[in-house]
Amino acid sequence: MYVFDGIKLAAKREILLKEKIVRDFASKLKIAAVLFAEDSGSRIYTQLKSEAAARVGIKYEVHEFSLADSDLREESENLPNEKIIAKIKELNVDQSVTGIIIQKPWRKTWIKARNTVSELSESQQKDEYNYWWNGLTSQISENKDVDGLHPNTIKFIQNGNFPENGKVLPATCRAVLTILARAGELEKTENKSQLSKEEKIIILGKSDLLGIPLYYELLRQGKNVELIASLELKERMSSGKKLFDATVIVSATGIKNLITGDMISSGITIIDVGEPRPDVEFNSVSSKASFITPVPGGVGPMTVISLLENCVSLVVQGEEGAPQGCT
Repeated sequence: MYVFDGIKLAAKREILLKEKIVRDFASKLKIAAVLFAEDSGSRIYTQLKSEAAARVGIKYEVHEFSLADSDLREESENLPNEKIIAKIKELNVDQSVTGIIIQKPWRKTWIKARNTVSELSESQQKDEYNYWWNGLTSQISENKDVDGLHPNTIKFIQNGNFPENGKVLPATCRAVLTILARAGELEKTENKSQLSKEEKIIILGKSDLLGIPLYYELLRQGKNVELIASLELKERMSSGKKLFDATVIVSATGIKNLITGDMISSGITIIDVGEPRPDVEFNSVSSKASFITPVPGGVGPMTVISLLENCVSLVVQGEEGAPQGCT
């Protein structure tokens, strides 16, 4: 069983990225991040991204706001505050800024910050949260969409034509693809028997940051992939099917220890995107998996370096006028 070391691989990629930036860009690159003060997870991730950016030679500028900010309008009080949108528009036209990212707050933190939302049903809360989020991400200039957040970027990914249109995948999605490639390389070198099986990838969690873009990108690559959420997983558990048909599982639900050893087949590849809490119960799952990512130290560090690689990709595409994709 191989435990993936995301810290080690990210450090190697940092060295290569720094060399490229020094050679080709000097001090030309800058990412501007919008951060919401109430979300502790976002604060941690922003700090890690800022530190990594400094190491490779990318400026990382943070603009902090409050989740409690909203404009009271007739159609909805959960539209983003105008001062946040004004800041994004300002960054769009700032020629020193080459990439813009909005740190997506945890939905429960967002709900807690907005008293009226807490009175709604869970389904309504999700709708309002997504409405608020799309109201922000749709303001980002598409040529500075360093984390693949803009609704139009998601559409290009769903249509399978994002590379030729100069878009980049969300950083977490890019990170998972890199890890899957690494797992595939190990399987080939170790000549595992699982190679004789038809690969089936199951993705748990339908977020716009990972589940949806990863699903469509894997389809574009011709993979056998299934995207499921909590309802589909409950049906699988009730029927006894569980996740036995998967040879690869990517889980990003935010539900601690959701996946246990009795739900999976032996020799499986497990990508746990549940930071800061693991989706996978490590002890029982690792006894059956051939490849597993730990939490922390797995997908997280790879997401950080993937964001910085996206920043370079956007600038290269802009200067050459021909999209380079994000491979």
